[in-house]
Amino acid sequence: MQYTDTIGRIATDAWIVFAIVWAVSAIFAKRTAKRNRKRLSMFVMWLIFMTVVVILAHVTENKGAILLLYIQNPAVRLIGAVLVILGIALAFWARYHLGRNWGQPMSEKVDAELVTTGPYAHIRHPIYAGIFLSIIGSALVFGVFWALILTVYSGYFLYSIGREDEIMARLFPQTYSMYRSRTKRLIPGIW
Repeated sequence: MQYTDTIGRIATDAWIVFAIVWAVSAIFAKRTAKRNRKRLSMFVMWLIFMTVVVILAHVTENKGAILLLYIQNPAVRLIGAVLVILGIALAFWARYHLGRNWGQPMSEKVDAELVTTGPYAHIRHPIYAGIFLSIIGSALVFGVFWALILTVYSGYFLYSIGREDEIMARLFPQTYSMYRSRTKRLIPGIW
């Protein structure tokens, strides 16, 4: 049991590091030129998501067997922890390449630039892809209740992806069209 507790701790700590890095790095982003009309509700939804993820990771790490159809197989849980780490690493890598261009979902930055380096060379929305991957990994580590988190936030993420594609197409009409034709939304070479 100690081995599986270690796996849960690794996944939980990865989410906590993600939340801290995300909050701190937001301080250094470029000034926002135009926000989504529903900015407050989107910010609240994102804040709720991060809070639920961190609390759920902590609760399910400690009480998963009782609460949430906990997965007992250490090999499956280890694969899940690796997916959590890989997903968060992908989000960090994407965030690094965005630099100061990063912002709240569906917002526009002053002097925005089209970033096509790093993971953006292959997928247009690697941050969302990383978060999706981490949630799937969390379901393997902590239990199937995490699939509900994925289901609930999939609609929000897919809506954000569509809106962000529209914004980028408007800001960079010719270059984004070419970029879009050679990349996929979330999964390289597939979708």
